[in-house]
Amino acid sequence: MRKGETKRQEMLAAAEKLFCSKGYEATSVQDILDVLHASKGGFYHHFASKEDVLKLLCAQRAERVADFAGRALESVSGDLRRINMVLYAFMPLRQEEAPFIRMLTPLIEKSEGRAIAMIYQDALHDSFAPLLQREIAKAEENGSVFPVVRGVESVVLHLANRCWMEAAALAVRCAREGERLDSAALLTALEKYRRAVEVLLDAPYGSIEVIRIEEWCRIADELRLLQN
Repeated sequence: MRKGETKRQEMLAAAEKLFCSKGYEATSVQDILDVLHASKGGFYHHFASKEDVLKLLCAQRAERVADFAGRALESVSGDLRRINMVLYAFMPLRQEEAPFIRMLTPLIEKSEGRAIAMIYQDALHDSFAPLLQREIAKAEENGSVFPVVRGVESVVLHLANRCWMEAAALAVRCAREGERLDSAALLTALEKYRRAVEVLLDAPYGSIEVIRIEEWCRIADELRLLQN
């Protein structure tokens, strides 16, 4: 790796740690520079702005979780279980993603935060569409699903994006009000996404799992405690 690229990656790594520990809005460009003992000129040589840094981090994270999904699938058998594994990896609502989600979720109710969330959604789609397309094609070949349209993976991922954004928004509201996330209410709210994916894939009722409720409730509790 060339010296310039090494420095760029060091800045990205430092920014990610600060964003996750202090929060994106509370972190300044100067904070990043102070950690690295770098100059503003060096920062702006690589990045246009702090938002540009977050965009790049979102793209890198999307690639990493797609790699995680690919590795996880090596030990998963069964067509529908494999599709669920891809969807589980796709949604940034897992315990190992908690620091990143704690940073991202407070932004989603703000206009600039929604723009950043859309950037992350696009990055996730680009990284996961080929993987989900492959798994759906295998499942169709085995007679486990019967997709109603070609290119259904893009529609499924769009629904998955809407699903995790709604779950995140609900967690943010609960955290702000000091309340625990009601798992039953969350399950009711997200049932429409689960059922919509099953209809699109013509999969058996109850076979698709969009979010692991207990895991997301634990992360939501962490958001609430940090808020308080």
